[in-house]
Amino acid sequence: MIKKIVRFFVPVLCIVFSSDVIYAQDSLNSYHSVPEKNVAPQNPNPRYLKPVTLIVPGALLLYGGLKPVINAIPKIDSTIYTRVKQNYPDFHTNAADYLTWVPSASVYVLDAFHVKTAHSFKQHLILDAGSLLIAGGIGYGMRLITKNNKVYNSFGTDFPSGHTTNAFRGAEILHQELKATKPWLSYSGYLVATGVGLMRIYDKDHVLSEVLAGAGLGIISTKLTYWVFDKVENKRNTNQNQL
Repeated sequence: MIKKIVRFFVPVLCIVFSSDVIYAQDSLNSYHSVPEKNVAPQNPNPRYLKPVTLIVPGALLLYGGLKPVINAIPKIDSTIYTRVKQNYPDFHTNAADYLTWVPSASVYVLDAFHVKTAHSFKQHLILDAGSLLIAGGIGYGMRLITKNNKVYNSFGTDFPSGHTTNAFRGAEILHQELKATKPWLSYSGYLVATGVGLMRIYDKDHVLSEVLAGAGLGIISTKLTYWVFDKVENKRNTNQNQL
């Protein structure tokens, strides 16, 4: 079990603790984008992986990861799961299957109505697909590592919650796209994502720690995608300017 825990924490801790180095690198590079219609002016130094921005999602991921180590976490999961099952035995809805896509789909709605966002439609496609691949890949790996661990599978559920991961992945995209021009609206995706997480708990498909870990994974995956995208774009623009 110790080996599985170590295998789980190594990639998470690498992302969190390497953020100081990434933050330093970001401070030395400016973000250059090709001006396009409906693209808001860019912050020259977005710092997507600034250490302080990783505290909340990192804590959510670590909370779920510490489940085999801290006895209180599975106890809380068990208490909530039992009470939900007793009080809402017949509750079931497929709404989460659709709502999980609402935050990310909202970005394309903004494009359709020509609302200014941080990136263009084509860039949104790349960012959306990239974050989906990163979140899906890491999530799949986490499920493989934890699938035979009784602590993680005490209720026959999977760690982490895929629906919640996807919802918060999209919510973070919406936040990054609107935070400079419509900061209050940029947080609306998190409300939908939170609702998806609650539905997964009330549907008895996931326990609290799985939902929290999914939320953290989704947010970090999107932040990582934006960081990589900006590095690639910055390098490409630099090469073009040198021609």
